[in-house]
Formats: sequence, C-alpha cells, structure tokens
Amino acid sequence: MVLFCPMQETHLESAGCAALKIGVCQHVVQARTPHGGGVSILVRERVGEEVGVLEKKVPETAAVTLRFSAGVSLTIASAHFPRKADVSRESLDTLLGASGPLVVGADVSSHHVLWDPLRPSDEKGGCIVDWCMQNDLLIANTGSVTRGQPGTAALSSPGITLRRDCEVSNWKSALSTDIDHYWITFDVFVGTGLEVIVPSKPARAPYAWNKARWNEFGKLSGRFIFRGMKMSAKGADALNEAVARGIRVAAKRTIPKGEGVAPHFWTPELAKLGKMVQECKNERKRDVLIHWRRKVLADTALGRWKENVAKLSGTDLASLKLAKSMCAPRPLKSPVLVMDVHPPTKRQQAQALANMRMAKSTKAPYGPEIKIHNTRRARELEVALRELSSGTAPGDGEIHFEELKQLGRVSRRCMLRLSNYSLRTGQVPVKWRHGIIVTLLKPRKSANSMASFRPATLTSTLCKLMEHIVVGRVRDCIEDKLQPQQAGFRPARSTLDTLMQVTRHVRRRKDGEKTAGVFIDYARAFDSVDHSCIVKELLFFGVGRLLVAWIARFLQGRTAQARVNDTLSEDVSIIRGVPQSSVLGPLLFIVAVDSLSRRLNCIPVLQRGFFSEHLTIVCTSADLSEIQQTIQQGLDCITNW
Repeated sequence: MVLFCPMQETHLESAGCAALKIGVCQHVVQARTPHGGGVSILVRERVGEEVGVLEKKVPETAAVTLRFSAGVSLTIASAHFPRKADVSRESLDTLLGASGPLVVGADVSSHHVLWDPLRPSDEKGGCIVDWCMQNDLLIANTGSVTRGQPGTAALSSPGITLRRDCEVSNWKSALSTDIDHYWITFDVFVGTGLEVIVPSKPARAPYAWNKARWNEFGKLSGRFIFRGMKMSAKGADALNEAVARGIRVAAKRTIPKGEGVAPHFWTPELAKLGKMVQECKNERKRDVLIHWRRKVLADTALGRWKENVAKLSGTDLASLKLAKSMCAPRPLKSPVLVMDVHPPTKRQQAQALANMRMAKSTKAPYGPEIKIHNTRRARELEVALRELSSGTAPGDGEIHFEELKQLGRVSRRCMLRLSNYSLRTGQVPVKWRHGIIVTLLKPRKSANSMASFRPATLTSTLCKLMEHIVVGRVRDCIEDKLQPQQAGFRPARSTLDTLMQVTRHVRRRKDGEKTAGVFIDYARAFDSVDHSCIVKELLFFGVGRLLVAWIARFLQGRTAQARVNDTLSEDVSIIRGVPQSSVLGPLLFIVAVDSLSRRLNCIPVLQRGFFSEHLTIVCTSADLSEIQQTIQQGLDCITNW
C-alpha cells in the first residue's frame, strides 16, 4: 500500500514544482499540459517514473506512470479541454490509458452538479458523467470551488479529479494568489489490502418473490420443520435450528433466485444506435449519432421516471421513502476509512467497527433468572406475523419475513412450540442473541472517520417474530404509565408532540418573563443503557416477572460481529446497551429513560420534552437567577442519573 499526494492546477514549471513539499511527501515529477494547470506528483518514498508522450489534440493530455519496488504502479494524467472544444466519448477515451490504477486531474471547462453545484449542468458535463459511468471512473470532487472568475465574484468548479482502482481522500481546494484556478490537493492510496466500504445489503432481494410457489412452500416447510423437530435434541437452540433449516430448504426448492441486479436500462433502440456508432467511420456522422443516442437515452429515462411518478402516493410508505432518499445528502465518493494515515484492510475495518459497539459496564449487566411458565397463544402469533415488514434485510440465518408470512398451519404450530418452550424454560437461543453489525454513513459526515458511521444490527428474523409478541405484552402494561413528555417510539406520537410541548411553554410566558432552554442529545445512547436499569424499570411498571425474566435473558450474553463487504470481525461481547434495529430495543430504551423524566418532575418550574434520546429542558421566569438555578438543577440531575 503506497501513499501519494498529488497537487492539481499547479500552473508551475517543472523547476518551480521541484521545491513543493506537503508533509513527508516530496515532488518527484509533473504531468503537465501546455494550457492546463498540470498535476504535481508528491510521493512519500523514492520511485521510478515513466513520462508519457504529450498529446496536443483535444483534450491536451500528459501522463506520468510511477513504478514502485513492491510491484505497484499508478498512472497520473493531466488533461485540458478548451472552452469551445467539443466533448465526445472518443476524445475522453484518450484519458483511459492502460489498465490499472489511474488518477486524472482535468480542467474540463464544463459543469455538472456532481462536481460543480454553483453552476447549472451543461451538455458537456452530462457527457463526461455518462462516460465515467461506462468506464468505472469515480469522481473525487467534494463540491468545493476550483476557480474564481478574474475581475468578478463569480465562482465555479471546472476542475475535476477522476480515479480508477485506487482511493482518493482529503480532497481540498485552496485559493492561489497567482492564478484564477485554485490549487487542488488530495491523498491517493493504491496497492494491495485496499478495500472500500460498500453497502452490505444487496440492491435487490435474492429471491424472486413474485414467482414463488407459496402453496408448495407452505406444505414443504411444514413437513421439513416437523421432521426436524421430531429428530432434534432438546433445547431452544436445537428447536430454533430445526425451524430455520426447514424454512431454508423449502425456500430453496420453491422460490427461484432473482438476478440480484436492476433491470437493464438499455432499450433495443439504444442498443441499435450503439452498434451504429461503433461501425460508423465518418467522424461527423458518428458525432450526430452520439448526439441522437444521448437524446434517446434522456427521453427513455424521462419516460420511465414519469411512470414511477404516476405511481407515487402521499400515503404510500414506499413513495415517502423514495422522496426521502432523493432529498437525502450523499457522498460524491466511495467511503474509505483512514486509520493512522493509512486505509485499513477489510478485516481491520470490521474489527474497529465492532470495537466501537462494545462498551464495558461496571454494573450488573442483566437481571436474575426466573423460571417462566407462561405461554404464547396462536392468536398472538397470527398478529405478530401480520406486523412483519416485507423487504427488510435478513439476519444471520438468511430467513426473510416474506417466507414467515407464507408458512402453513403445521409450520406455525411448530413455531408456536418453539416460542412456548423458550418462555417456559427461560432459554433464548444463542443465534437470537447474536447480531451482524452493518454501518450506515451519517448524512453530511466525512466517510474517512470511524465516528461518521451509524451501526445497524441485523438479528434473527425468528427472534424478531418473538419480539413482536413481547413488545405487545409489555406495551399493554406500561403505555398508560409512561411520562407524557416522552414522544419517541410510542404509537400516535412523533417529534411534533415534543415540539408543541416546548413551544407551548415558551408562548405562555407573561410580560417581563424570560425563557431559557437546553437541548441535549445523548451520544451512543442505545449502546450505553445498563441492563440492570432496564430490568428494574420493567418491574417498577408492573410488568410480569415472567416477561421480565425472558427479557433479561434476551439481553444477557449478547454477541456481535461487524461486517465490511463479505468480511466479518471477531465476535465481541455486548454486556451493555440494547440492539439497534431490533423490535424490542427502542421500547426498552424509553423504559429506561422514563426514570430520568420522573426525577426531573421533582424540580419545580422546570419543563422538559423527550424524543427517544433527545431531551429539551425549559424554564420560564421573571427572575434570571431563578432560571439559572433551575436549569443547573436539571443539568445536575441529568448528569447524576
């Protein structure tokens, strides 16, 4: 693994670049074009360089290939597109060079939202984006300004950085005093052991659900599960394995596999035009065909988008998720973690993410074991099955909710037997207490920092089915006893309730009164809740000791592994906190936080509002000293909780 630090848009001759130095990286060579700004290449260790032939046609290109002793090589190219020059696929292909890691620093004299949010996208920019997608080139720009118009205050970003088979991080642009173009610096990582974090969830479900033979699946799953339970040993783990194995075998025989990729966007007309472009030898006619193909592609995309828009509904959850995903910010480059200056391997990434989730507790991590003799009824199982959400990621057992909903009568009786056995004996299968942690990048956060990722835990779907029943029973006991200020994870409540509570207290103040407020967000709140506190609060609310004991066992001895791509970390023990993305976790969290709300009740004049781990305390009074004293009492209460 080798670290580079190229500087783009240097606008310096080779002699001037020789003195450049950034940290431990020193200048070795420059890829420069006559009109472009050039790319100065700074490397941490001495390397061999091979300068390519200067191309003076459009685009003007110059390339340098760096060769290292470890057998690692990287080609860094500098390119310039004149403002009035046409941009075509053929001219862009000259930037590709040979196969292998490649970085291109180019002044494209065009604009697109992917690298220039300050100017509207133009046709040249669209052509460059299409070409990058076809050749697996990624844009490393972060949207920062790269050029200031001389004599005016106009800003734009015509300079872009493209990469292939390598990683770019710390992309920055800095104002230069000599030229109108900004200096662009970034780090390049290339070599073995370099992997990026990609979404662990596949783009589509692995099964073609609409082609499944559900009647046959219901019969086969019942037969396999019943046979497996009959032959299995005693214990919750053995029964759970028999149910899971029966469902997997039946699904393999009756549910065909999907392709795992989105349907091809290329229509027959576009395929025909593409063939005509390849066979056409007249440059003028080929440019006309390319322009026509681009127009047909845009019309096809617009038509397909109109079809999707026609299906949108204000009350449909899928439509709301689509709108949210469109408006959500997203990084312009593939996320790569950086630890101690270098990007870690997949194994190191997974282990580091797993260690983030592990926290040590000085208190008892779980409550005492209590024998349970209560059982689940068939009606509760039917209700829980209806509450399962389709399209969610499966846990370690690779069993989907779609399969559970289609189980036959025999299979459901076997599942009821497994659940009742777990409740009677207090045994929770080991696989129900094991989770796979996948990471989600937080909005507007840098992908290079470990703290920018939010963990989501994938747990057993059979366990989630059991959790739905437990949640129903617990909620019946505690819903009318929870403090009214808590609006998180409660039916018919939302952030609007908390907002209205705080707004009401502010607007009701009299003349001469002042209001002070403190907004608090607990860091890693779900990961730091003590198990003994949860058990204590459940007993305080009057939840049956049988359910409390099962929940205590559910929290005891939990393990987790972090997954990066297809690489898993070692098992880590979770002796504190509630599993995120589980069914039971959010309810247990607000149960634990309710004790803090009761303590704040004892402070006169202090008002508060809760939404999950977010807390707001407000005090209104004509006496500033009273406000200060009340707010401080509230903060002390929160600190000592």
